[in-house]
Amino acid sequence: MLGNKDLFTQYTVLSNNIRYYRKRLGFTQEQLAEAADLSISYIKQIESGKEFKNVSLTTMLKISKVLNVGLDTLFKLES
Repeated sequence: MLGNKDLFTQYTVLSNNIRYYRKRLGFTQEQLAEAADLSISYIKQIESGKEFKNVSLTTMLKISKVLNVGLDTLFKLES
């Protein structure tokens, strides 16, 4: 079972990886939001670590598809 600290750590990895792969593609937060059909404020919250309790699987799949990486890649620490 994951504790709150473990969840926060994993979410930090997720946030950092989304930012990394977004920048690697040369996308702005606005471009990612538009391509994933999400709001810019939501992308900013996810990347800043302020929004992690309400991130759905659908949202994660949209982001991973736009970034052209597997969902599992977004959760890997070594990225």
